Amino acid sequence: MTAVISLGKFERVSVDQAWPKEDENFTPWLAEPRNIALLGEALNIRLEVEAVEQRVGSFRADILERDLDEAEHRVLIENQFGRTDHSHLGQLLTYLAGVEGTKTVIWIAEAIQPDHRAAIDWLNTNTTEEFSFFAVEIELWRIGDSPPAPRFNVIASPNDWTRTARTAARQVSETARAQRHLAYWSSFAEHLKEKRSTFRLRTPTRENWKWFAIGRAGFGIAAIISTDKQSVGVDLVIDNDTDKAAFRALYGQREAIESEFGEALEWRELPGKKGTRIAIRRDNIDPGDEAQYRDLHAWMLDKMERFRRVFAPRVKALPLSSATEAEDAEAPEE
Repeated sequence: MTAVISLGKFERVSVDQAWPKEDENFTPWLAEPRNIALLGEALNIRLEVEAVEQRVGSFRADILERDLDEAEHRVLIENQFGRTDHSHLGQLLTYLAGVEGTKTVIWIAEAIQPDHRAAIDWLNTNTTEEFSFFAVEIELWRIGDSPPAPRFNVIASPNDWTRTARTAARQVSETARAQRHLAYWSSFAEHLKEKRSTFRLRTPTRENWKWFAIGRAGFGIAAIISTDKQSVGVDLVIDNDTDKAAFRALYGQREAIESEFGEALEWRELPGKKGTRIAIRRDNIDPGDEAQYRDLHAWMLDKMERFRRVFAPRVKALPLSSATEAEDAEAPEE
């Protein structure tokens, strides 16, 4: 049977007919909201441009985006005319390391070479679930004398890529982790009661840490667990120590403090952050294993009591401005 209307024939058009130069023509075109939306449709991501030609060290990333469905989730786009090459692959990894909050990387080129597709597949397989890598070919097509139309052809993507599937997987993981946290802290609360400790844990939490007062605002003891890193720890937390005055005052007493404490401590000045930490860790132990609770609880309570005995009088004696005491506790890093 013949067609009832006249049909045209698709014709491939060289991209340089529309965009003679990648940096001067294609990148600004892609950064326009209606055009970045076309790319977002191909990837099932809602994108919003944050910056064009974003400096990363001595390089400039073509486009920096935000994922509108994920808070503080940045998307880096690197454009390349012609075939992909090793140089641009290296730049992508440099940008990923250099731009805070980057979770998705999109490499756009006229032709994705097989070894570079394999590299993107390897990254998707061997990095954590929160990271996503895409290789996309940009094409221009027209029918007869019609204006050419762009098409984004996704060549490589995460194996499980659908936003629904990835979100569901992340929620399941986060729920399981929260349940492990709640189980541990509930058990630790019972341990504190059993030992008649003056530390109290009235409300077990789903977070990986619990804050205990030490007698001065802006300072506290944080008990920490990490089921991912297989560790537990106790920290002296100093909030809003922007000028590091409190930390350095205590560090000046390091020899006496560690002698009285009975063990070496980790002194974390944390440059660039407002808080500081003095910590001790126990690694290669699973706080999600109920069979180890009693041993872990004993270790944690012992360290908390030592922290309070050694640091409480020193913290109270520190001559500090009121600004150091103005902030609430921040969640310590796992």
